[in-house]
Amino acid sequence: MGFMRDIAGTLGIAAAVALAGCSGSTPSLTSVAAVPDLAAVTPKLAPADSPRPVGAPTEIYTRIARGILTCWFGPGGPMKPTYIYHADAEPPSKGGASVISIHLRDREATDPRSIRAWKLAVVPAPEGTMVDIENFKLPPEIAEPLTRDARRWAAGEEECGEGPAAAAAAKSQELPSAPAAVAVKKPAAKPAKPAVTAPR
Repeated sequence: MGFMRDIAGTLGIAAAVALAGCSGSTPSLTSVAAVPDLAAVTPKLAPADSPRPVGAPTEIYTRIARGILTCWFGPGGPMKPTYIYHADAEPPSKGGASVISIHLRDREATDPRSIRAWKLAVVPAPEGTMVDIENFKLPPEIAEPLTRDARRWAAGEEECGEGPAAAAAAKSQELPSAPAAVAVKKPAAKPAKPAVTAPR
Protein backbone atom coordinates (compact mmCIF):
# COMPACT_ATOMS: atom_id res chain seq x y z
CA MET A 1 0.00 0.00 0.00
CA GLY A 2 2.86 2.38 0.81
CA PHE A 3 4.33 1.89 -2.66
CA MET A 4 1.00 2.66 -4.34
CA ARG A 5 0.51 5.72 -2.14
CA ASP A 6 3.95 7.01 -3.21
CA ILE A 7 3.08 6.41 -6.86
CA ALA A 8 -0.23 8.21 -6.41
CA GLY A 9 1.59 11.16 -4.87
CA THR A 10 4.05 11.20 -7.75
CA LEU A 11 1.23 11.18 -10.29
CA GLY A 12 -0.46 14.03 -8.42
CA ILE A 13 2.69 16.12 -8.78
CA ALA A 14 2.84 15.28 -12.49
CA ALA A 15 -0.79 16.34 -12.94
CA ALA A 16 -0.15 19.62 -11.15
CA VAL A 17 2.80 20.31 -13.45
CA ALA A 18 0.59 19.62 -16.48
CA LEU A 19 -2.18 21.96 -15.29
CA ALA A 20 0.37 24.69 -14.70
CA GLY A 21 1.08 24.89 -18.42
CA CYS A 22 2.96 21.79 -19.46
CA SER A 23 1.21 19.96 -22.07
CA GLY A 24 19.48 -7.64 -27.30
CA SER A 25 16.58 -9.57 -25.69
CA THR A 26 13.54 -7.82 -24.31
CA PRO A 27 14.09 -6.78 -20.68
CA SER A 28 11.91 -8.68 -18.23
CA LEU A 29 9.34 -7.13 -15.92
CA THR A 30 9.32 -7.69 -12.17
CA SER A 31 6.64 -7.49 -9.54
CA VAL A 32 5.38 -4.32 -7.86
CA ALA A 33 7.28 -5.15 -4.69
CA ALA A 34 10.56 -4.97 -6.62
CA VAL A 35 10.17 -1.29 -7.54
CA PRO A 36 10.95 0.60 -4.32
CA ASP A 37 12.93 3.27 -6.18
CA LEU A 38 9.80 4.87 -7.57
CA ALA A 39 8.92 6.21 -4.13
CA ALA A 40 11.71 8.76 -4.56
CA VAL A 41 10.73 9.82 -8.09
CA THR A 42 9.59 13.40 -8.49
CA PRO A 43 8.93 14.07 -12.19
CA LYS A 44 10.68 17.14 -13.56
CA LEU A 45 10.11 19.00 -16.78
CA ALA A 46 12.28 17.61 -19.57
CA PRO A 47 14.33 20.10 -21.62
CA ALA A 48 12.17 22.04 -24.04
CA ASP A 49 13.85 20.47 -27.08
CA SER A 50 13.41 16.89 -25.83
CA PRO A 51 11.21 14.64 -27.99
CA ARG A 52 7.96 13.58 -26.35
CA PRO A 53 7.76 9.94 -25.16
CA VAL A 54 5.67 7.76 -27.46
CA GLY A 55 3.73 4.66 -26.39
CA ALA A 56 2.63 2.94 -23.22
CA PRO A 57 5.01 2.96 -20.21
CA THR A 58 6.05 -0.66 -20.75
CA GLU A 59 6.81 -0.03 -24.45
CA ILE A 60 8.92 3.02 -23.57
CA TYR A 61 10.77 1.15 -20.83
CA THR A 62 11.48 -1.78 -23.18
CA ARG A 63 12.92 0.44 -25.93
CA ILE A 64 15.13 2.37 -23.51
CA ALA A 65 16.35 -0.75 -21.70
CA ARG A 66 17.12 -2.53 -24.97
CA GLY A 67 18.98 0.52 -26.29
CA ILE A 68 21.12 0.91 -23.17
CA LEU A 69 21.96 -2.80 -23.02
CA THR A 70 22.79 -2.93 -26.73
CA CYS A 71 24.56 0.37 -27.32
CA TRP A 72 26.16 1.11 -23.96
CA PHE A 73 26.60 -2.31 -22.31
CA GLY A 74 26.93 -4.51 -25.40
CA PRO A 75 30.22 -5.93 -26.74
CA GLY A 76 32.69 -3.07 -26.82
CA GLY A 77 30.22 -0.78 -25.02
CA PRO A 78 31.91 2.07 -23.13
CA MET A 79 30.07 1.38 -19.84
CA LYS A 80 30.50 -2.38 -19.61
CA PRO A 81 33.89 -2.46 -17.81
CA THR A 82 33.12 0.16 -15.15
CA TYR A 83 29.36 0.26 -14.59
CA ILE A 84 26.48 -2.08 -13.71
CA TYR A 85 23.01 -1.92 -15.25
CA HIS A 86 19.95 -2.62 -13.07
CA ALA A 87 16.22 -2.21 -13.72
CA ASP A 88 12.90 -2.79 -11.95
CA ALA A 89 9.53 -2.54 -13.66
CA GLU A 90 5.88 -3.08 -12.88
CA PRO A 91 3.84 -5.28 -15.22
CA PRO A 92 1.47 -3.41 -17.58
CA SER A 93 -1.52 -4.48 -15.46
CA LYS A 94 -0.07 -2.49 -12.54
CA GLY A 95 0.65 0.64 -14.59
CA GLY A 96 4.05 -0.14 -16.08
CA ALA A 97 6.12 2.26 -13.96
CA SER A 98 9.84 1.45 -14.04
CA VAL A 99 13.28 2.57 -12.92
CA ILE A 100 16.58 1.96 -14.70
CA SER A 101 19.70 2.56 -12.61
CA ILE A 102 23.35 2.57 -13.62
CA HIS A 103 25.78 1.97 -10.78
CA LEU A 104 29.52 2.49 -10.54
CA ARG A 105 31.13 -0.92 -10.19
CA ASP A 106 32.68 -1.24 -6.72
CA ARG A 107 34.36 -4.61 -6.25
CA GLU A 108 35.25 -3.91 -2.61
CA ALA A 109 31.69 -3.12 -1.47
CA THR A 110 29.29 -5.75 -0.14
CA ASP A 111 26.86 -4.81 -2.91
CA PRO A 112 28.75 -3.89 -6.11
CA ARG A 113 25.77 -1.68 -7.07
CA SER A 114 26.11 0.47 -3.96
CA ILE A 115 27.13 3.64 -5.85
CA ARG A 116 24.35 4.86 -8.14
CA ALA A 117 25.63 7.01 -10.98
CA TRP A 118 22.54 7.63 -13.17
CA LYS A 119 18.81 6.98 -12.94
CA LEU A 120 15.89 6.99 -15.36
CA ALA A 121 12.26 6.60 -14.30
CA VAL A 122 9.29 5.91 -16.57
CA VAL A 123 6.25 7.32 -14.80
CA PRO A 124 2.64 6.90 -16.01
CA ALA A 125 0.76 10.20 -15.80
CA PRO A 126 -2.72 11.42 -16.80
CA GLU A 127 -1.34 13.57 -19.63
CA GLY A 128 0.99 10.87 -20.95
CA THR A 129 4.02 8.91 -19.86
CA MET A 130 6.84 10.95 -18.34
CA VAL A 131 10.53 10.06 -18.45
CA ASP A 132 12.61 11.53 -15.64
CA ILE A 133 16.43 11.35 -15.80
CA GLU A 134 18.94 12.23 -13.09
CA ASN A 135 22.72 12.10 -13.31
CA PHE A 136 24.65 11.64 -10.07
CA LYS A 137 28.20 10.61 -10.94
CA LEU A 138 28.56 9.97 -14.67
CA PRO A 139 31.07 12.27 -16.38
CA PRO A 140 29.47 14.67 -18.89
CA GLU A 141 31.04 12.95 -21.90
CA ILE A 142 29.02 9.83 -21.00
CA ALA A 143 25.97 11.29 -19.24
CA GLU A 144 25.01 13.74 -21.99
CA PRO A 145 24.98 11.36 -24.99
CA LEU A 146 23.41 8.61 -22.85
CA THR A 147 20.60 10.96 -21.82
CA ARG A 148 20.06 12.06 -25.44
CA ASP A 149 19.91 8.42 -26.52
CA ALA A 150 17.40 7.57 -23.78
CA ARG A 151 15.10 10.43 -24.77
CA ARG A 152 15.29 9.42 -28.45
CA TRP A 153 14.44 5.83 -27.56
CA ALA A 154 11.54 7.05 -25.41
CA ALA A 155 10.25 8.94 -28.47
CA GLY A 156 10.25 5.81 -30.62
CA GLU A 157 13.72 5.62 -32.17
CA GLU A 158 15.80 2.48 -31.72
CA GLU A 159 19.25 2.90 -33.24
CA CYS A 160 22.41 3.85 -31.34
CA GLY A 161 23.31 7.54 -31.31
CA GLU A 162 26.48 9.36 -32.21
CA GLY A 163 28.11 9.42 -28.78
CA PRO A 164 30.86 7.25 -27.29
CA ALA A 165 28.62 4.18 -27.48
CA ALA A 166 28.25 4.45 -31.25
CA ALA A 167 31.97 4.96 -31.69
CA ALA A 168 32.74 1.94 -29.52
CA ALA A 169 30.19 -0.20 -31.37
CA ALA A 170 31.62 0.81 -34.72
CA LYS A 171 35.14 0.09 -33.53
CA SER A 172 34.18 -3.37 -32.29
CA GLN A 173 32.75 -4.21 -35.72
CA GLU A 174 35.80 -3.11 -37.67
CA LEU A 175 37.74 -5.94 -39.24
CA PRO A 176 41.51 -5.65 -39.53
CA SER A 177 42.30 -4.66 -43.08
CA ALA A 178 44.71 -6.67 -45.19
CA PRO A 179 48.13 -5.07 -45.43
CA ALA A 180 48.62 -3.11 -48.62
CA ALA A 181 50.61 -4.89 -51.29
CA VAL A 182 54.11 -3.52 -51.54
CA ALA A 183 55.56 -3.40 -55.04
CA VAL A 184 58.99 -4.96 -55.16
CA LYS A 185 61.23 -3.17 -57.61
CA LYS A 186 63.28 -5.57 -59.65
CA PRO A 187 66.82 -4.49 -60.50
CA ALA A 188 67.20 -3.32 -64.06
CA ALA A 189 68.74 -5.84 -66.42
CA LYS A 190 72.36 -5.10 -67.27
CA PRO A 191 72.96 -4.22 -70.93
CA ALA A 192 74.57 -7.01 -72.93
CA LYS A 193 78.26 -6.55 -73.62
CA PRO A 194 79.21 -6.21 -77.31
CA ALA A 195 80.86 -9.27 -78.79
CA VAL A 196 84.64 -8.94 -79.08
CA THR A 197 86.32 -10.46 -82.13
CA ALA A 198 89.83 -11.76 -81.58
CA PRO A 199 92.44 -10.27 -83.94
CA ARG A 200 93.63 -12.55 -86.73
